Amino acid sequence: MEVSLIKKDERSLELLIKDVDVSLMYLLQLNLLNDKRVKNISVKKGHPLTREAYIYLLTDGSDPKIVMNDGLNGAAEITKSLKNELEKALS
Repeated sequence: MEVSLIKKDERSLELLIKDVDVSLMYLLQLNLLNDKRVKNISVKKGHPLTREAYIYLLTDGSDPKIVMNDGLNGAAEITKSLKNELEKALS
């Protein structure tokens, strides 16, 4: 996975993520939608022949790097919970 910063300012952040399935970005987007600091979050799939995704985050003025990091931590918690539930169900 390779992450490139396209644009960053005081309220927004735009990233290009290569070699990733867009569904992973949808999990991050869903988690960030629940954050009151987030004014807009969008995920866009790149060209159909590439494994690229774009993510755009707009905040209420909060540092977008901190908001993104919090969103990533929340998405990690969701996947841990899913893993635990799947292990229970399959044992």
